[in-house]
Amino acid sequence: MPIANAWVFTETKFKAEEFLKNTGNMYRLVSQRPYISKKDPDEKGITLTLSITKDETEYGIDKKTGMKRDNNILNTFDVTVLNGKERIEVSKGEYVRLIDFINEKSFVIGFDLILRFKNVEKINVKPK
Repeated sequence: MPIANAWVFTETKFKAEEFLKNTGNMYRLVSQRPYISKKDPDEKGITLTLSITKDETEYGIDKKTGMKRDNNILNTFDVTVLNGKERIEVSKGEYVRLIDFINEKSFVIGFDLILRFKNVEKINVKPK
């Protein structure tokens, strides 16, 4: 009989440095909401929904269609910033940079990403 609930003993890591480099660590703020950990109420911050504005990753060719795989530009993802604040002074549509990935508090479960960072900062972007 196989090990039951083997997921408890397995880990998958998120390549944060590669992701931040390939996306230019510049994202557009879609929304923000306060976060408080259920396990540790002193662990507070903000959950941000961000839109990817740049993606230089080479995803290869789809084997079934023979077409180049699409990038992540305009896709959204959630991150939690554990900075003790309830909100950041950034408006919807403005740009931010993520600071200090927290590997030990971030997880990949199946295709779900639970990403934690220490901080976030606003980036001033000049329109073209």
